[in-house]
Amino acid sequence: MSRILFCEDDPTIHKLIRVAMRNSEHEVSMAINGAEGLKLAREIRPTVIFTDASMPDMDGFQLVDAVRADPDLSATPIVFITASVQRADVEAALRRGASHVIAKPFTVSQLHEVVAEFS
Repeated sequence: MSRILFCEDDPTIHKLIRVAMRNSEHEVSMAINGAEGLKLAREIRPTVIFTDASMPDMDGFQLVDAVRADPDLSATPIVFITASVQRADVEAALRRGASHVIAKPFTVSQLHEVVAEFS
């Protein structure tokens, strides 16, 4: 069983993720921002982290930097979930250490495909 961590501050997206993952065989944890996500990541050692790019307290870019700097987490794949699909933003996420980028809005099917790819 994979451990999947989602970091997302939007309640609607939170609900979509919970509904999409409710019958999965994965252990799913949710955080409302990057700071909470980093704390959870250090506790549960997820197989993959999904993070929104824009969140309060610690955004997705800061989370990627912190995860990549932590020797215990540095190899963890990180998938950005972002409303910005500008090529420059996607390239910036990948340069910072994201493994993949999903554009909002996304479908449950798209989410499942990416979860399967990284878990």
